[in-house]
Amino acid sequence: MHRVQSPKRRDPAQPTPWLRKLLVGTLIVGSTAFGCSSEDVTPESDPGIANSAEEAPVSDLDALFLDAPPDGDLPDEGKADAVYPALYTDLVALQSPIRSQGSRGVCSIFSTTALMEHLYIAEGTITNPDFSEQYLQWAVKTQVKAFTDTEGSNAQSNIDAINRFGIVEEGAWPYQTRPWGTSNDPECSGEKRPTKCYTNGEPPASASSSEKFFLPKGRWISSRKNSIKAYLTNNKQAVVAGMTFFYQSWNHGGSPLKVDKNLWRQGVITYPNATDKEKSLEKRAGHSILIVGWDDNFEVNKRDGEGNPVVGADGNPEKEKGFWIIKNSWGTGSFGVNNPNGDGYGYLSMDYVEEYATVYASGLPDVKLPDEVCNDGEDNDRDGDVDCDDSDCSADAACVSGSLTYGQTSAQEIPDNDASGITSEIVVPDGGEIGSLAVSVDITHSYRGDLTVKLVKGGTEVVLHDRQGSGADDLVQTFDVPQFIGQDAAGTWQLVVTDTAKLDTGTLNSWSLTINRCPPGGCDPGNVTLYENTDGGDIPETAQGLSSDIEIGDSGTISGLVVNVDITHPYKGDLTIKLQKILAGEVVLQQADASDGVFVPRSFNISDFDGEDAAGTWRLIVIDEATGDTGHLNSWSLEVTR
Repeated sequence: MHRVQSPKRRDPAQPTPWLRKLLVGTLIVGSTAFGCSSEDVTPESDPGIANSAEEAPVSDLDALFLDAPPDGDLPDEGKADAVYPALYTDLVALQSPIRSQGSRGVCSIFSTTALMEHLYIAEGTITNPDFSEQYLQWAVKTQVKAFTDTEGSNAQSNIDAINRFGIVEEGAWPYQTRPWGTSNDPECSGEKRPTKCYTNGEPPASASSSEKFFLPKGRWISSRKNSIKAYLTNNKQAVVAGMTFFYQSWNHGGSPLKVDKNLWRQGVITYPNATDKEKSLEKRAGHSILIVGWDDNFEVNKRDGEGNPVVGADGNPEKEKGFWIIKNSWGTGSFGVNNPNGDGYGYLSMDYVEEYATVYASGLPDVKLPDEVCNDGEDNDRDGDVDCDDSDCSADAACVSGSLTYGQTSAQEIPDNDASGITSEIVVPDGGEIGSLAVSVDITHSYRGDLTVKLVKGGTEVVLHDRQGSGADDLVQTFDVPQFIGQDAAGTWQLVVTDTAKLDTGTLNSWSLTINRCPPGGCDPGNVTLYENTDGGDIPETAQGLSSDIEIGDSGTISGLVVNVDITHPYKGDLTIKLQKILAGEVVLQQADASDGVFVPRSFNISDFDGEDAAGTWRLIVIDEATGDTGHLNSWSLEVTR
């Protein structure tokens, strides 16, 4: 049987506060926890909208304190004579964006996820982490089997789920801002709800199969001021704090006492006065946040139960000084909107935390990224390069059998009447046997008949242009260069441009190589022909989708087929893409799978039509399987090897 700690955390050697808390608790036995799970208390909020002071969700109090040891049993993290700076904000820059928990009482899920994202940022391999709070809520209750009959949880169980089972990224199971009700499942009403009502169901198949991310095991940290300071500075890591919720202290709209809207907008949470302690415990609740720094010199007036300043014997207002800098989960634009550390951040009384909070920490993750999966449209190893742009894919069949373009955009002036001319280089890092090569040249010149242009690689030199064109201006042209077929694409390519006559001058603006690599086994004896449709069109959100045709008139048996597709769409997982050869068959190139991320141009190697005649009508069908996001087919092409 788990032991539920009293929400007020004092050293057991100080009996009076514990007795006072127990007496108050006796008066409220049988009351339900106040939180966003109570639909008659907290209204639902729209996704991305900040919580107002009236609707800011709180959590199950007992869950936050379950299994937390007495603070007096925890060691100090630092030396007794340690000296700390008055202001510590180093960790603020190592935080992910402020999130909103919407109208669900899952603050500890959000504070733990914020800690996890912070630790991944601090580790450095993944610079923009965004993990799924939705999945963590499910993992705690279903995999760890903790807190199965409440929305709430605590950092210990949350970290346990992450450490043992891992969680997915946000795109695999996006957060749902509203709790399930009877419209989602008839069982989701009343006090005895099944666990699925608190997890909003089961994760989609795509989430279950997605990559999982982990953290080291966690541990409880003493809530004493210098202990938290020592942990933050020694480890350069934030900590989660879960605490008893005092409504007036937080300037929450649910308080029966007077609150201060200016303090709310600054994100200031003061130590509770006696009246606030009494009234708040009549509707018990808790909240969890992330501590990311402190300001010893920040101070505000103490308040009484009427919201008035507490005046000392000298007639001056008494001050409360020393506050933690916190990251909250109530969105932006409301709580903490005027906080100097950022919208959504706050200042939390150090005395409040020491007396009424539990503190939990983890550690930096051991990040082991997967290898790059070539031609899936994703940066699997998170090095900034996707698919064939990643050097890891240089020998992959998905990359060496399709077309890639390499460009040089550094302009060079061409010396007039100088046989040495200029040399511009392109370094191609990717290997693979060349099946076809096209060179595009953009030269501004007042008399292109003066120019000679050569392409050089290794011992091969090809003259592309030799003073043709007489007195015409400029040379903007694409040249097919079969002389390099069969050679390896990797290496240094040179474009040599000379002007061998006087008076007229010009500039090499840019040039590029478009290399079509052979499939494994080589290109011979076939040859590759490109057929392209650049008309494009908007993709309708209908079952029929968008169709686009390419007519191939010349016959020949297909020995290889590459389909290149260029689409603009914010969610690639919305799209199903098919290739048809009329009266011959159909191939699904991509099936919609709800995966996140924009669509990037892709090449598909197809063997289904090998042995068939290339002549006929080829049709690309693009279907948007989801509503709300629109896209456009820019172009598509077929590379047919006969």
